Amino acid sequence: MALSARERQILDAIARQFATEEPALARGFSEHGRGRVTAERIEGRRDAWPVALIAVCLAVFAVVLLVSGNPRT
Repeated sequence: MALSARERQILDAIARQFATEEPALARGFSEHGRGRVTAERIEGRRDAWPVALIAVCLAVFAVVLLVSGNPRT
């Protein structure tokens, strides 16, 4: 979705004000984002291990709670 002319003007004004107020930070930001835009990184199986570990820990905790609960007699 493209920006309207008004939206581009507003963003340009914000960028100019930012560069005036924080020149060092603006220079640092201007060094990033150059070049070809590529797709975002898609997580692989190696990146999912923390979620799997948390799920296993929660499952074990739930089983322990069920087994160690007070018996209703």
